[in-house]
Amino acid sequence: MIIVDTVTSLGAVNVPVDEWGLDVVASGSQKGYMIPPGLGFVSVSAKAWEAYKTAKLPRYYLDLGKYRKDAAKDTTPFTPPINLFFALQAALRMMKAEGLENIFARHQRLLAATRAAVQAMGLPLFAAAECASPAITAVIPSGVDAEKIRSVMKKRFDIVLAGGQDHVKGKIFRIGHLGFVSDRDILTAIAALEATLQELGHEGVQSGAGVAAAAKVLTHS
Repeated sequence: MIIVDTVTSLGAVNVPVDEWGLDVVASGSQKGYMIPPGLGFVSVSAKAWEAYKTAKLPRYYLDLGKYRKDAAKDTTPFTPPINLFFALQAALRMMKAEGLENIFARHQRLLAATRAAVQAMGLPLFAAAECASPAITAVIPSGVDAEKIRSVMKKRFDIVLAGGQDHVKGKIFRIGHLGFVSDRDILTAIAALEATLQELGHEGVQSGAGVAAAAKVLTHS
């Protein structure tokens, strides 16, 4: 069986579950679906349901069979997060209005704009172009501390950049462009990042270079 983690990718890129023959695909509400964490989405193929019948792993709350049975009756086996259901309804209406193809294209556009801006500011990118994420762009700042950048961005501009984890903790920062992020958000973040780099004395950043590079991608995409 093919079991896929699409927590970040679902809602940001096309995931043709049936076409690819994926058996179990799991995602969460807090990424591409733009609402707080608390809801999990799971699709299960006929092959996976057959495997479920003979599975011997202990399960209770995460017993998908219970959810399948109750879903047929438009209910849930346990107390659901009703507030998130309403939030999901609002998010799905937004996504339907924009259209899936437009959503996927927007994520690619923001990905390209952010990477172009970071490179124009003379900062190395963490991931190569062929494996760049439509959700977030990781940056390895050279000559300036990643945590200082995050601190100034938050205190001066009220913009929160994610940090690194595990072995890259303190070495990288991450610019998010997932969900309801717009062209304006990226241009604002890049402008603030330029000002932050200048304040921290980063050499090599040319005023306006990042914004110009991002704007060029956004204009021609």
